[in-house]
Amino acid sequence: MRLLVLPLVLLPLVALAAIVATVVTARTPAGPGSAPEVATSPEAFARARRHAALVAGLSWAALVLVAVALPRTIPFGPDQGILLGGAPALAGVVALLVAAVGERTWPRPAGAVRRASLARRDVRDVAPRALAATVLGWSGALLVVLLATGLTAAPDGRSVTVRPDAHSTSGAGPYPGAAYGLPIAAAVLVLLVATVVTLHLVASRPAVAQVSTADDTRLRRAGARRVLAAVQLVVGGTLAGVLLVTGSALRNAATSGYDVGEGWTTSTDPLAQAFGVAGLVVGPAVLVATLAVTGVALARASRETAPAAPAAVPA
Repeated sequence: MRLLVLPLVLLPLVALAAIVATVVTARTPAGPGSAPEVATSPEAFARARRHAALVAGLSWAALVLVAVALPRTIPFGPDQGILLGGAPALAGVVALLVAAVGERTWPRPAGAVRRASLARRDVRDVAPRALAATVLGWSGALLVVLLATGLTAAPDGRSVTVRPDAHSTSGAGPYPGAAYGLPIAAAVLVLLVATVVTLHLVASRPAVAQVSTADDTRLRRAGARRVLAAVQLVVGGTLAGVLLVTGSALRNAATSGYDVGEGWTTSTDPLAQAFGVAGLVVGPAVLVATLAVTGVALARASRETAPAAPAAVPA
């Protein structure tokens, strides 16, 4: 079973290396900070929109395929929880790799004369701030939860022990202590690094020929929005899973039963019970929130790249 951990740890790193290589080999034309508007073509913008839609579709298909298929290949065993916890981040890195490759395959100009804007951009110019803040928020919350569970886990790092009273002790698992938390945190960290690299590629790729600066910017922002939508879904989904596992273990460990000689009695630790219930309630709420954010982000990305309405002709 432990032999399966090695490829699942290496695969995200290999995919990240491929994304970095894609960015390094991207050729961004040098030029001043701004340039005059280029001649535009509705056909060129339509081709660019189709390309962006194709890349987004393939990226999201890769995300869903890996996220659904990978857990089915993980056999039952002591490391099953580690692999399941890192599977969403691995799916996210694969999706980012597809997006990065797509950014290197934009349609080239068909004419003999090639003209494009040379305006410089960086990640801050294309990444929507609210969506970037959402990714950072889910990531911060996940790391806080993993830190808390790591500090409160049993010595094995896989379970939690609770003393409801002075006469009883109760334990339950799986619990995301260090044995689970460190690999999950490492996988999410790789995902975040891959996100920054992919966004850099979105911002720095050559401008689409015969597309106005404004339309090219819209294409970039839509691409960055789709990237961040996928990443926040992965990180938020991982957080939701960790909260559900934590809540279930704490609720099960909060109550202990023992024989006092005159019958069976039970004792409950109210703090562990409260945290357990909170995890079971907040986990699904986080998942619903990530799905809602994903839907809104994808809808906005579609609207951002919609063709501008033709100007009204005076009667």
